[in-house]
Amino acid sequence: MQLAFNILFFFIVPAFWLGMIRTYLIYKKRVNRERKLFDSAINAHHTEIKTFIISMILLGIVGSIFTAALGIEVSYAWIAFYELLVMVALLIPGAIFPVSILFISMIPIVFLGDNFFYLITSGNFSTILQEHNAETLDFMSLVTIVLVLQYLFLKFNRKSINSPIIEKNIRGNKFASYAFNKISVVPLILLIPGDLFNSTSAFWPIFKIYGVKVTILVVPFLIGFNLRFFNQMPENIMKRMANAIGWLAWLSLGLTVDAFVWKSSIFDVISILVIFFAYWLVLRHFKKVDRKASNPVEQSIDGIRVLGVKADTPASKMGLKIGDLIIEVNGQKVTNEDQLYKALQTKPTFCRIKIMNRNDRLEIKEEAIFADAPHEIGIVTFPSDDKL
Repeated sequence: MQLAFNILFFFIVPAFWLGMIRTYLIYKKRVNRERKLFDSAINAHHTEIKTFIISMILLGIVGSIFTAALGIEVSYAWIAFYELLVMVALLIPGAIFPVSILFISMIPIVFLGDNFFYLITSGNFSTILQEHNAETLDFMSLVTIVLVLQYLFLKFNRKSINSPIIEKNIRGNKFASYAFNKISVVPLILLIPGDLFNSTSAFWPIFKIYGVKVTILVVPFLIGFNLRFFNQMPENIMKRMANAIGWLAWLSLGLTVDAFVWKSSIFDVISILVIFFAYWLVLRHFKKVDRKASNPVEQSIDGIRVLGVKADTPASKMGLKIGDLIIEVNGQKVTNEDQLYKALQTKPTFCRIKIMNRNDRLEIKEEAIFADAPHEIGIVTFPSDDKL
């Protein structure tokens, strides 16, 4: 019974199911928006759900290797508090703060210990940082691992943004922004002091470390981002953001090593706060970088702006990208979709497209197209006003 509970704890905790439901709702919202604006989904596949499951498996393996190798030990009290915060976050539409939740859940334990709830309700704060809390070193190791997982999640999914959100600026011109709203709930193996059921089953790995009885638990951790980009190309800025988070993980590792040497509660608290503040600065910095770029994907009267490119289509094979401005098709100037498809029909099985890329450089793209189906070239353009 105990063996089954500890292994299935990941699936028993509501955070996993709330994460799945949240992911499905994100997918449905995206597809419905695309069908409303463009008559068909840019990507009808369950990409958000696929990302959720693949990340859960792969990042869970990577993260669990680290947590098991380091022997990270946390209390039931902290796990319960962390999972509660994750469930609350998943129930709030648009909210997703994985690293913030991790830090917020750690602070009461660091200051007050595992009895933090009783001490807070009783108003007894006399035990604050009276002695070094060994659990804080495990917290810092856990923060480092979660930052690595955030880095990997962003690194491997940065090319998946292809769904525009259409708005109008103060001049009445249409422009597109792009959201990266993907999450996963990752299983990590942690050591827990004691035995949940006081069971002595020979089939369950209960052992002692320095005379303390511990067991293992597979705990769900929230990973993901809710980002929106207005001026920078998502793939480029997300690559830079991922690298910054990667360097932050190295900083966290260095502080963790220092904490192991110093064994000071004050140093531990300051280190945790420094890492959290640095993470917040990274996200805020790239948000400002995007807003200051002043290069939106905006509707143009000089050609047809590419908002998205459908996978496995002539447009994707010829390398068209978000933000490209189509100027000529098969030697004919085009400024709207009607002109685009009329120009494509002049050569039913081949197209030659002249574009101005986002760096203001002219390029020529050539590719065979579907015979007698030029409308399936795979380019997503601005919708008419009545669809907004």
